[in-house]
Amino acid sequence: MSGPQNAVGLAVLSLAALAAWPVSVVDEKKGAGDKPAAAKPADPFAVPDGTPKELADFIRKLKPQLTRDFGTATKAQQAILKAAEKILAAKGNEEEIEFAVQAKMNMLQNEKQLAAFAEELKKGGHENLARQVRGFTLQINLNKAKKAGPEKKKEAIGDVLKFLEATPPHPPDVGLAFTVGRLAETAGDNHLAINTYRSLAKAFGASKDKNLVEFAKTLEGVVRRLELVGKKMNIEGRLLGGAPFDWSRYTGKVVLVDFWATWWGPCVAEIPKMKKSYDLYHGKGFDIVGLSYDRNLADLEKFAKEKNIPWAIVFGDGKPSPTFSYYGIMAIPTMILVGKDGHVVSLNVHGDNLKEELAKLLGPVEEKKETKGAVENKQQKDKKAEIVKKN
Repeated sequence: MSGPQNAVGLAVLSLAALAAWPVSVVDEKKGAGDKPAAAKPADPFAVPDGTPKELADFIRKLKPQLTRDFGTATKAQQAILKAAEKILAAKGNEEEIEFAVQAKMNMLQNEKQLAAFAEELKKGGHENLARQVRGFTLQINLNKAKKAGPEKKKEAIGDVLKFLEATPPHPPDVGLAFTVGRLAETAGDNHLAINTYRSLAKAFGASKDKNLVEFAKTLEGVVRRLELVGKKMNIEGRLLGGAPFDWSRYTGKVVLVDFWATWWGPCVAEIPKMKKSYDLYHGKGFDIVGLSYDRNLADLEKFAKEKNIPWAIVFGDGKPSPTFSYYGIMAIPTMILVGKDGHVVSLNVHGDNLKEELAKLLGPVEEKKETKGAVENKQQKDKKAEIVKKN
C-alpha cells in the first residue's frame, strides 16, 4: 500500500474508532490514562414516544413519584399530563382513552382547567367521559365544602343532586353519592341529610344498571336509619352459637347497637371504652348488641373469644346480618342507642359520650378508681399476654 493510501486508511480507522467511543470521553485536556466519565443517566420524567399502552405503563411507573418532595411531584405531574395528552392524541381504544382521561383530570390544578377539559371531551364525542370529569370536579367542591359553613355545604350538595338528576347516574357516581351523603350527615341538619339521601335514592333507582338500583335500596335504608329517633328498630340474624337472635329479650333495657367489624381499627379501638360502660351500667339495665360486618365467621368467633367480649354478637346466614342494608350502614362503627321503651334515643353514640348518655337514662354511678399497683399489675399482665400471643 502506498503512502497516501495508507494515510487515508489510518484516517478512516481513526474516525471509526472515534465514532465507537462514548462522546463524553473525548476530551483533549484529559490524558490517555484518565478513566472515562460515567454516562449521564436517562431522565425518568422524559415522556417517551410510544404506543398508548407504553405511555400508560410510563404513567403507572410515575405515580409513586407524586408522593415525593414538591419538586419531584411537580415533575411527575407535568410528565403524566403530557403522556396522557399523547394517548388522547393517538386516539387509542376506549379503555386507553378512559385511562388517559382519568390520569389527566387527576393532574389538573383547578376547576377552570377541568371545565375546559370536559368541554373538549364533549366536542370530541366523548360525552360520558366529559360527564365523568364534571363529576370529578363536583367531588373536589364537596371536599372543599367540608370545611365551609352551612350555606356552602348546602350549595355543594345541591349542585351534586342537580347533576345526578339531569341524567341517570353512572357507576363512577357511586363515590360521589357517598361523599355528598356523608357531607349532608355531618352538616348538623338531619332534615337536610334525609332529603339528600331521598334524592340520591330516587336518582339511582331510575338507572337501568342493576347494581345501581341495588345501591338505591341501600340509600333508602339510610333514610330509614336517619328517621329512627323516637321509633323502634328491627334486628335480624343469629348469635355466634347459631341460635336465632331474639330482640324481644332486651325489652326494658337501655341497649347500644354497635355495627362493627374485627378488621377495622376504629371499631376495635371502641371495645375497651364499651367494656368500661358495660361494667359500670350492666347491673343497672344496660346491654350491648354487636352486629358484625365480618365475612369469616371462624375469625369472628376467635376474636370474640380472645377479647372476652361479654355481649351478644349477631351475624347472618354465612354473611353479615341483613340489618346492615336495611338501615343503610355505609360506615363503621355506627352506634345507635335504644331506650328502655325500645325507641331509639341517639344515632351517633361513641365511647367518649356513651357514659354521659347512660347517666341521663340510668342515673349516675360511681367509678372505682384503680390504685397505682393495680394499674401496674394490669399493664404487666397485658404485656405477658401479648408476648404469649406472639410466641
